[in-house]
Amino acid sequence: MNKGAQVLGESTRQVGKQLHELEKHCNHFCRLLEHAVWEEDMVHEELIVFTGSTQEFLKLLEPLLRSNHCKVNGKNNREALLRVIDSVIKIQSEDARGYIKFVSLLDAAKRFLSEE
Repeated sequence: MNKGAQVLGESTRQVGKQLHELEKHCNHFCRLLEHAVWEEDMVHEELIVFTGSTQEFLKLLEPLLRSNHCKVNGKNNREALLRVIDSVIKIQSEDARGYIKFVSLLDAAKRFLSEE
């Protein structure tokens, strides 16, 4: 009986330590949740829709795409610049239902810039 009580006591201490660690993690998680910004609390930005062809859109953007003044994170990166623009402005042709995908915009931009 004495040996069984010792084993039970040791098991109880180990479970107590694990419970203490779990409580610490829960408290840390609660603090993170208190400072979290939930999606519904975030500012909702409206989407800008350009209705026209991709070529027309790229002609309007050409000075920006060719300029060395437009930088993303301090670097000249046309793909990153297009990605940022695509996150705000969506292109929709007059006869299409949906917006063009970023990959299509990027491919069209590469072709457009290589032609001239």
